Amino acid sequence: MAIESRAGIRVKIDATIMVEIDTGMKDKIRIIREPQKAVVVDISIIGLGVISPIFLPKGAILVIQLDASIFNIGKPARVIGEVRYCRPSKNKDYRTGVKFLDIDNVLLAKIKEYVEQYKHNAV
Repeated sequence: MAIESRAGIRVKIDATIMVEIDTGMKDKIRIIREPQKAVVVDISIIGLGVISPIFLPKGAILVIQLDASIFNIGKPARVIGEVRYCRPSKNKDYRTGVKFLDIDNVLLAKIKEYVEQYKHNAV
């Protein structure tokens, strides 16, 4: 029997986001000057798995603009998240785990529905 060590089931997703360092951290973390495009590869009710073109240090607070149309929400969604880990991947980019810190309740409800619908694709 497999034991799920994560706090939430992750399911595959293919979505694009724009990521930038929260303004309160820009003096501490000078890596990102401009918003960067990244790809969400999995999602759970607690966070995102992201492929980023740049290294994002653990603990960095991110402002994420998510195209919420995949969840049938017409407007883009703004989410605040914290980098939990960032590791180099095979393609010279970075596999990054982001934990939600601040997320709209409507979007969170839609993510819960999405995860429930696709939980047979858990990663």
